[in-house]
Amino acid sequence: MRYLITFFLSLFITACAVHVDEMTVEPTMQKFDLTDSESDGVINARDQCPESFSGAQVDNSGCGAERLEKVRRNLLVNFANDSYIVESQFLPEIAALANFMKEYSETKVTIEGHTSKVGSKALNKKLSQNRAEAIKDILVNKFAIDESRITPIGYGFARLLLEGDDEYIHARNRRIVAELSSEKSFTNMKWTIYSVDERIE
Repeated sequence: MRYLITFFLSLFITACAVHVDEMTVEPTMQKFDLTDSESDGVINARDQCPESFSGAQVDNSGCGAERLEKVRRNLLVNFANDSYIVESQFLPEIAALANFMKEYSETKVTIEGHTSKVGSKALNKKLSQNRAEAIKDILVNKFAIDESRITPIGYGFARLLLEGDDEYIHARNRRIVAELSSEKSFTNMKWTIYSVDERIE
């Protein structure tokens, strides 16, 4: 009897044994080509615009959108009250604008000077014009941008960003706005060289 039990137990263990296949030593081959030559986030296999340049904003097909429009942004340049002197700490912001204009030689820029509502209308009109002219002078004399591409204009306090009468609001209203325009279309970029309205000028 003990012999039969041992025999059947042996058969049961043999039937339940796990069979392990030896793993292949060959590497797994990539089935699809996931190469992205331009590093734009779209693989070559479905990139319909393989020659788009680095930094361009592209759609799901890898193509950049072309635009022909004006772009307005605040430059992060702050002025002391009743002053149009541009301090050296703001030069990198102006340099970024100059570099953009050098890269896109067809662009022109209107530099708008704005003031707070402190003082007379005539005084602020002249002050805002001087601020815009100061930015133009730096673009021309320090960064070699052709002056024919730059139009400075002062609006005084005619286009206030915020209404009110405290120092924070006055500081926000003392601002420079750069409006870029082009007669030709150019590719949308992912980045911007400008500050946004939430920054204090």
